[in-house]
Amino acid sequence: MSLHFMSLRSSSSGNCLLVRTEKTTVLIDCGLGSMKRTRQVLTQSLGDQLEIDAAVVSHMHTDHIGYYSLRVLDNLGVEVRVHESCLLQLRDKHFNGRGLNSLQLQPFTDSGFRVGDLSVQPFQVPHNPWYPTCGFVIKHRESKIVIATDFNDWDGSLEHFVDADFVFVESNHDLELLARYFNPNSRFHMPNPDTGDLLCAARRYSKKPPQAVMLGHLSEMRNRPDLALREVASSFRRAGMELDFPLLVAPRLETSAVVEVNHLPKAGVARKESGLTAKS
Repeated sequence: MSLHFMSLRSSSSGNCLLVRTEKTTVLIDCGLGSMKRTRQVLTQSLGDQLEIDAAVVSHMHTDHIGYYSLRVLDNLGVEVRVHESCLLQLRDKHFNGRGLNSLQLQPFTDSGFRVGDLSVQPFQVPHNPWYPTCGFVIKHRESKIVIATDFNDWDGSLEHFVDADFVFVESNHDLELLARYFNPNSRFHMPNPDTGDLLCAARRYSKKPPQAVMLGHLSEMRNRPDLALREVASSFRRAGMELDFPLLVAPRLETSAVVEVNHLPKAGVARKESGLTAKS
C-alpha cells in the first residue's frame, strides 16, 4: 500500500498539500483564498465528493489557512487540526467574528496524533516569532515523509529529515534576487543555499537516499526553479557527495505531479556513524 503526495498550491499566494493512502486523505494547510477557489482547487485533485479526513495547519498565516477556506472545510465536515498554541490566534485572525461554531476543530500537541492510518508528528520550526510554526513527519507503515515550509533555520531540525522516503521543503529565495528585489519578510524564510545544505546534511546521515525531494514555496520575484535546483546541486558538489535522488520543484500556482512513496528496505550504512551535528 503506497503513500501518495501532491502539491496543490505552493507560494505566498496560497499553500495546500495533499497526502493520501487508500484509506486516508489529509491536507497540509489550506490557504486558497475564496470559497470558490478553494473548492475548485480541491475538486481538481479529489473529485466532486471531496472526502477529506483532516486538514492539518502548520501556522496561522493567511496563505496557509483563512476564513473562506475554513468555511469550505466546515461545510464539508472536515476535521481541522492546529497546534494548541495557535487556537486563540486562529479564532482572532480567521473567524472574522462569525463563529464557525460547527467547525470540527481539534488541537494537537507536540506529542503527535493519528489521522486514519497516518501517524503525524509535528516539530517546531523557527519562522516569524509571532506565528508558532510546525513542520511534520508523517508515517504510513514503514514509509516516512517530511513536510516543512515557512522556516528560516534548520539548526535543531536535521534529525527529522534523516532517512525520509520523501521530503517537501521550502526553498524560498535566491540571495542575488533578494538583493535586487528586497523584501524584509524574506528573513523568515529559507534561502536556496540553506535548503541545499540541509538536504546535503540529511543525506550524509541517512542510510538510504529519499525516493524524491520536492522544493516548495518559491518566491515569485526572488527565485526561479532553475536557481533553486542549481543551489541544491552546488551544495552536494561542495560536500563531495552524489546527488542520488530525484529533485523536483512544486509549481507555484498549479498542481504538481503525484509522488508515490513506497516502502523500500534500508540499504548500506550511514555516511557518518557519529551523532547528528548542527550546521556549521
